[in-house]
Formats: sequence, C-alpha cells, structure tokens
Amino acid sequence: MPLPDALIIGLYWLLALLCCAFAAVAGGKSGRTGAAMIFTASVASVLGAQFGNWGQPHIPVMTIDLILLAGFYWLALRSESYWPIWATGFHLISVISHVAMFFSEEVRQALYFAFGAFWSLPVMMIMVIGIVRDRTMQWRES
Repeated sequence: MPLPDALIIGLYWLLALLCCAFAAVAGGKSGRTGAAMIFTASVASVLGAQFGNWGQPHIPVMTIDLILLAGFYWLALRSESYWPIWATGFHLISVISHVAMFFSEEVRQALYFAFGAFWSLPVMMIMVIGIVRDRTMQWRES
C-alpha cells in the first residue's frame, strides 16, 4: 500500500528542515551556505512545479535544479569539506533526469517526478554525514 502524497511531502519537509537546521548550526560557512541553497531550491521547486507538467521536460524545475547544481559546484570548489563534492554528484543525477526527458517520451510522469525528487534525499543526508565527519576530524585533531 503506497504512502499518501501528503505524508510523503510532510516527511520530505521534516527531513529538509532537520538537515538544513543541523547544517546551519553545526556546518560552519559551507553548511550554512549548503542549507540555504537546499532550502531555497526546495521552496522554489514547489513554486516552479505549479507551472508546466511532468509529462514533458519541466523547464521551471529544471532551471532551479541547474542553478542549484551550479551552486553546489561553486561550493565544492571553495569548501574545505568533501560533502559538497558528493552533493554536486548526487544532484547531477537529478539534473540528468530532466535531460533524459528531452530524449524519451516513454518516461511516465510519476517516474520522472520521483527520479528527480529522490536524489534530494541523498544530497541532504550526505550534507549531514559530511558535517558530522568534519566535526569529528576537527575534534580528533585538537
């Protein structure tokens, strides 16, 4: 029995808020920047999803994802942490799901939406795991 959409959306926002709050508090400048980017892109994606449909490339959400990818890349180049590199890689997979829609009309709407949305979870989790590992290494070195 699949979970109701409202429950899935509620769980996503709970996870996003917890991960972003943790990153903002414990992640230093990179964590605050990453959390702000993720949270802003999540809100913008909700707004952008109102325009277009998931049966074809969703240009508003794809644009937001491309901007977020550029932001993660920029953060990865400037951060001393490794998690932004992983976040960039995971988010690149999400962006590729948009590109795939230009080449395949056979992809179902639900699959397109789910594939793109799924990769936001590893991005948030790697941010938290990376920050915890960074703090552990700093603690060991001092």
